[in-house]
Amino acid sequence: MKRITISAVFFIIALLVSAETGGTAQDPINFDLTLKDIYTMVQEGNANNINPDRYLVINGTVSAREVLNPDKENFVGILELSSGEWLGVADVEIYRCYIQLEGSEFSSAIPVRRSRRPKPEEIQLNTKILVLGKYLGYSEDEQGNKYPVIKGFKIRKVE
Repeated sequence: MKRITISAVFFIIALLVSAETGGTAQDPINFDLTLKDIYTMVQEGNANNINPDRYLVINGTVSAREVLNPDKENFVGILELSSGEWLGVADVEIYRCYIQLEGSEFSSAIPVRRSRRPKPEEIQLNTKILVLGKYLGYSEDEQGNKYPVIKGFKIRKVE
């Protein structure tokens, strides 16, 4: 009996140590990919390198928002998230993705109509946010431009 208890203790310690080390491909959260990385991978046809089973942490500025289903219980909304960088002194490269939000907890974040006096939970245009989500695929517009689509699970304003 004593031998089983000692073995169990060593097993638990081994599990705790392995959980603390991190950095493996099996980690549930991928902090390595930025909005620029994901956008570029989709544009170059390398989207299959984005693991849809891992969470992504993406930050950017809300450049558009739209409600697809306003019903609170089946709410679906889209945020366009943008970031950019200067190329020299005259050109700017813009990176975009769409954040798909589903569920009643997001219905107050994107109201159907803009409020004169926004509530604290409303995500307004030009708000900087941090998103925890998973890669769903990409969307293509009429001009053939491809944009990553990420299902958002948690959002935090970063201002």
